[in-house]
This record gives sequence, C-alpha cells and structure tokens, in this order.
Amino acid sequence: MPQLTRGAKFLLIANIAMFVLTWLCQFMGFDLTNYLALFFVKSEYFRPYQYVSYMFMHSGVFHLFFNMYALFLFGVVLERVWGTKRFVFYYFVTGLGAAVVNTVVNYYQFAPLLQAYHDFMASPSANGLEAIAQKCDGFNLAAVYEIIEHWSQVQNDVDTLDNIRSQITSVVTSVTSAPMIGASGAVFGLLLAFAMMFPDLKLQIIFIPIGIKAKYFVLIYGLLELFFGVNNFSGDNVAHWAHLGGLLAGLILMLIWRKYPSNNFFNT
Repeated sequence: MPQLTRGAKFLLIANIAMFVLTWLCQFMGFDLTNYLALFFVKSEYFRPYQYVSYMFMHSGVFHLFFNMYALFLFGVVLERVWGTKRFVFYYFVTGLGAAVVNTVVNYYQFAPLLQAYHDFMASPSANGLEAIAQKCDGFNLAAVYEIIEHWSQVQNDVDTLDNIRSQITSVVTSVTSAPMIGASGAVFGLLLAFAMMFPDLKLQIIFIPIGIKAKYFVLIYGLLELFFGVNNFSGDNVAHWAHLGGLLAGLILMLIWRKYPSNNFFNT
C-alpha cells in the first residue's frame, strides 16, 4: 500500500469532512446539497461557486468510498510522479472540465423543454402540453400526461388553468434542477492520466479475477460511459457526461504537458 501523499491527504480529508458536515446538517433539517451541489445554469438554485463545491459532495457512504478509494489508488501514484502542485492543479481542472461538459450537455438537453414550457405559459393549449411531454425525454413523463388528461376539465375555469400552470412549472423545475455531486469527474481524470503514464500496468477490477491493462480499462470504461450517456436510460441518475468530461479535460491537459513539459510554477 503506497504511503499517503500531502495533496491526496488534503483531498481525502476535505471530502470526508464535507460528507460528515452534510450528514450533520441533514440531521438538523438543513440540506447543504441545495447550496453546494452543481445545478443547471438556468435553475434558481445555481451559483457559480458550485463548479468547485460539487466535487466535495457525495450522496452516500458507498459513493464516497469508491471515489476516495480511486483517489487514493491513482492519486498517490500520480502525486509522487508530478509533485503536489501539479497533482492538485490537475485534479481541480479535470473536476471543472467534468462540470463544464455536463453543463453543456444539460443545456442541449433542456433548452427545447424550456422553450416549450415558456411557449405554453405564454399561451396555454393542449398542443403546448404535448410539446412539453415530447421534450421531457423520459423525465417525469407520467406527471405530464396526468396533467394532459386533466386539461379537458379546464375549459374556461381560470382556477384550474392556474393549477395546471403551477403543476407544469413544478414538473419542469424538477427536471431542470436535478443536482450533480461527487468527485467522479476528477477521479476519471486521474484514471486517464494513470493510463497514459502506465498504459501496460494491469488493473484488477473488483469481482473480476483477471487483470486488464490500464489503457484498455480506460478505453472500455469511456465507451461504456458514452453508451449510457447517449442512451439516457430511464432511472439512470449517473452523470455519465461528467465522467466523460473528466476524461476529456484530463486528455487535453496531459497532451499540453507532454508538448510543454517544463513549467516553473510546478517545478518550484
């Protein structure tokens, strides 16, 4: 077992401390997720600092454990090779890259829904509700169709129409305000760097009794993330595009460092 390095130790302590703090706040009835998780840029909950704070939030013990385990396994090795400054810089850049890619994909996914929502609110109609349902893409679709069935009761009833507006607003808000949390994007960046630096080193996956070379492991994992991200299966709450964003940011940074290896800031 490698000895824990300074940068990795700081990140481990920060993540664990934030998890404990989040749990204590929830116990007292205050949810830190509403403030520190990363929300869609058009959500009322979005704040710019969430691009950093989301990396230290986790949904449960297993989510925290697997991210921290990967941070320990790959991060310690990389920090010993790079030094603390380069390692910490790389970690945060890949975490930010994951958040940016996830934001761009969310904007692409949610923009048509938000446009259909605004059109309906401006001029309510049955066709407007159908347009919202088509743009939900599996998110809370049942709730939208319940509202559509209720539409026939509206007629000239202003109170019922206001109620439907409120229900549609609630559905659209729930779709576009799902938070993203976790250090997975940065961890995927670490995995990419490890595979580029030690491509032929075999990694042993839990429950699989064979070793897989790091370069093939990252390639397979990346393709799986792309498959699940593109298909967007119902009930899948994993931020696959954020994982791919971490890989992409890590790849770009590694290629830059290979072309320009010397840097006084990192070498001091």
